[in-house]
Amino acid sequence: MITFDEVTRRFGERLALDSVSWHMDEGECLVLLGPSGAGKTTVLRLITHEIKPTSGTVLVGTFRSGRLSRSQRALLRRTLGVIYEDFRLLNDRTVFENVALAVRIMGRFATSEVVPRVMYALEEVGLQHKQTAYPNELSGGEKQRAAIARAIVNRPAVILADEPTGALEPGSAGEVLALLKRIHL
Repeated sequence: MITFDEVTRRFGERLALDSVSWHMDEGECLVLLGPSGAGKTTVLRLITHEIKPTSGTVLVGTFRSGRLSRSQRALLRRTLGVIYEDFRLLNDRTVFENVALAVRIMGRFATSEVVPRVMYALEEVGLQHKQTAYPNELSGGEKQRAAIARAIVNRPAVILADEPTGALEPGSAGEVLALLKRIHL
């Protein structure tokens, strides 16, 4: 499903990854651990093809790094759900609208499917009662659950989470980890 083959990534003179190789099969759960600056976010950006490796190959499904057109990158991203540490919610949109935007951007579902998909995702994360709330009305844990709903609404083949508990207090962090574990099963 995802393979890194001798992947090196430099940012100018700074070496972020040095000849990294690993493989992850469909259905597996992979957790990247390491101190700040260890390259965890770089790995996620390489998987989404937001950046290219300096050398080596990143393979996600049938998508190979370095050879993707803009339309192919868009196709790849349809198979991914990404959860960011900083949530990346649009503050001028409700929770429902933030999640629905992910469905609309994909453009592969009929308009009649948007509401049921969004409501299913919100129910999965326990936020159906907050669908009309704006991000500034949510706690940190609720914002992260909204971000998770947005990541899962299109039922992606792969869910990537960039430090999903980093900005949360311990109680909320535990809830988010339990939710991610339940979704993975």
